[in-house]
Amino acid sequence: MILKEKTFFSVVFIPHHGGRTFTFRLARWMAFSLIGFGAFLLLGLCLVTTGYVGKFVDLSHLHKLQIENRILGARLEEYAAKAEILKKQMADLASFDAKLRMAAGLSPIDPDIRKVGVGGYTQPPLPADVRAATADKLQDVSQTIGHLERETRLQIESFEELEATIAAKRDRLARLPSIQPTPGWITSNFGMRWDPFTGQMKMHEGLDIAAPEGTLIVAPADGQVKFAGYRGNFGMCLEVDHGFGLVTRYGHCLMFKVGLGAAVRRGQVIALVGQTGRATGPHLHYEVVSGDRAVDPQNYIMLPRMF
Repeated sequence: MILKEKTFFSVVFIPHHGGRTFTFRLARWMAFSLIGFGAFLLLGLCLVTTGYVGKFVDLSHLHKLQIENRILGARLEEYAAKAEILKKQMADLASFDAKLRMAAGLSPIDPDIRKVGVGGYTQPPLPADVRAATADKLQDVSQTIGHLERETRLQIESFEELEATIAAKRDRLARLPSIQPTPGWITSNFGMRWDPFTGQMKMHEGLDIAAPEGTLIVAPADGQVKFAGYRGNFGMCLEVDHGFGLVTRYGHCLMFKVGLGAAVRRGQVIALVGQTGRATGPHLHYEVVSGDRAVDPQNYIMLPRMF
């Protein structure tokens, strides 16, 4: 219990269970001083406690950041090592690509193009507190990855060109009349010969292959039937267009196994040997025309027969 007077404060302590009471008298200035001092102590305690807690939180956060930095640093080293492995693998792939291009008849990619440099490299802005060593490592890894990305795109384009070239070559090889169209004996070659009907020297623009009537005639390459019918001295005649300026002609046939416009494959039966038209016996008159000129079929035949 505090009793206020003009210049003093009286503080009375009254026990709960009775007994003697105690009274203290404090000058007003002293009371205010004690109150102010207490408030100052309380404020100081609050500041000290707050500072300590803040420092503890900062240290905890710093510790977490240090752990994260160690992990990120280790990952960065790992990525740098993997990038170097990828660079070695890409170099091996470039070497293999050069061999493939040479085999396909394509020029190898110029080394300067292989570098695929696109101007100078600009490091994206990094936080100011990133260490210089870490920034340099980040720049090296970023440059390596950027270079690998560009070189990968270049390699994909090269493989696509290779695929198209090989497909075209494969198609051309498939259309090259490279097999003898029927089994038998070559009784007359390409070139000048004595005509058996006139007895005069005359150009023979194909091969005569003697075989029993009804012997199978197969397409020597892929192509499309461009003519199937009767044609003067050739009798029953079939023509197959193989593309690339090549046409094969089959004369004196007994019958056809394919019709006009049909697509044929190498080895497919297209006709039977006969002796229609002007013929001294059953045989196949076989021609190869390149452009508008008859050429020696022997120059194309790699296999004597395919049966």
